[in-house]
Amino acid sequence: MKRFVMVCGDQGGTGKSLMARALADRIRCEQRDALMIDGDGEIGNLYQFYAKGEPVPGQIENGVAPIHFTGPEQERDQLLATVDLGRPVILADMPAAPLTQLKQFDGDTGFFAELTRSGYRPTFVNVLSPFSASTRTVREMIELAGKQADYVVTLNQWFGDHEDFFMWYGHANSPPSSGYTMRPDYGGVEIAFPRLQAGLLVAIDELLLTVSDAREDTRLTTLQRSRLHRWMQAVDAEPDEVTGYLGLTRRQ
Repeated sequence: MKRFVMVCGDQGGTGKSLMARALADRIRCEQRDALMIDGDGEIGNLYQFYAKGEPVPGQIENGVAPIHFTGPEQERDQLLATVDLGRPVILADMPAAPLTQLKQFDGDTGFFAELTRSGYRPTFVNVLSPFSASTRTVREMIELAGKQADYVVTLNQWFGDHEDFFMWYGHANSPPSSGYTMRPDYGGVEIAFPRLQAGLLVAIDELLLTVSDAREDTRLTTLQRSRLHRWMQAVDAEPDEVTGYLGLTRRQ
């Protein structure tokens, strides 16, 4: 089954684009026949770090297609047009808070029904912070696509550990988030996204390196490269639970 993976977050700063970069890196390492899309166009993280050369209209052989999903209608339409290329995996780093636009887009084009007709199963990867606005997006996401999609809820440990996500899990004075209770009924899974040290992320960003390239780049210190390697191992260990949803190969 072909996969259309959309990485989402309720607003900027949840770690959405870093998660998209981690998935893009694994797709590249596995040499998957994939198309990658940056929903923020040429200014987005995925495009800046993983595009090779200038964008080619219609198809990006080894790079990233920039689509301004919050822009004019003809830009949004390109998201659905990408299925005509027939790639087994499409990875889209969506703009912040995309669910309202996706709902309108689905109403205008029948987006989810067309994905099914084209042999694609959509996957939402929702990167969460501990705050209520973020946890609410899981319910909104499920209400948008229902059982037409699969769901990977990703708790970004940059913001803390399990106990810091009490708005998601619930606590003594408050029940769990509605998305938390709905997720199992829709086959959704939950994973953790390990924390990457801030200074190391800044160093990678300053050099405009992909994750794998940074691991081998001697402009980083041995300690930085070692920490990055451990982080990459931790990231790879999490998607092994949901490789089918993400269009990846299960690691042995």
